[in-house]
Amino acid sequence: MITVAKMTDGRVVEIVRAAEKVGFSPEPGWVMVCMDFEKMYGKRTEFKWVPAATRFEWVREYTFG
Repeated sequence: MITVAKMTDGRVVEIVRAAEKVGFSPEPGWVMVCMDFEKMYGKRTEFKWVPAATRFEWVREYTFG
């Protein structure tokens, strides 16, 4: 299953994981997104942590198989 979301700035990203705490910030609630998810798994390089308060226009789950 893959979770895809559209950010309010128009970028479509994959939601990789969510974490309550991360090592680089004392603030709680973070989401890791993949900015270049259209590439094959071995070629992805642009991962970014964004605050969980980030707004998305839509979030969809896709199941393959």
